[in-house]
Amino acid sequence: MRKIAVAGLVLFVACAAHRAGAPSTPPSYGAAAPGGAAARLATFFGATQGERTVMASEAKASLAEGKYFILDVRPAKDYAQGHIPGALNIPVDRLFAADSLALLPPPGGKPILLVCRTGHTASMALGGLVALGYEPWVLRWSMLAWNARSEVRIASPHEAPQPLVGLGGPLER
Repeated sequence: MRKIAVAGLVLFVACAAHRAGAPSTPPSYGAAAPGGAAARLATFFGATQGERTVMASEAKASLAEGKYFILDVRPAKDYAQGHIPGALNIPVDRLFAADSLALLPPPGGKPILLVCRTGHTASMALGGLVALGYEPWVLRWSMLAWNARSEVRIASPHEAPQPLVGLGGPLER
């Protein structure tokens, strides 16, 4: 019992000594640092006002120009069923691994057009890429718009309904 009491006292003294040398406020580093991820996100979304989408018709027109680096963040099985010609597939759950990021143009380089099934996953990936200094865009309604052949009217609460007239491709398989 005496050994346990002594060990507890030693641990208490060590913790107190450590706390005495600790700064009173946490250091500013990482995402919260000036020029860090939070600052890049604030600047990005402030400048774009959250509008960072490309319509399917514009994306198709820009394919020949090579305006965008096209990144499909869907699972490999979905990508294999059909994708935009020239798109690189890196599923979102592997996107932020160092070996995956090495496949992208350098931060601040060629704009990246993110593609998924509906636009939701691509929008989530957009925030992470912005935080790392990339220039990402999202294909509006993503593969739904790329493949659609209907006059379905889609709207969000802050805009008028618009027809979802997709391109019906082209697709690579």
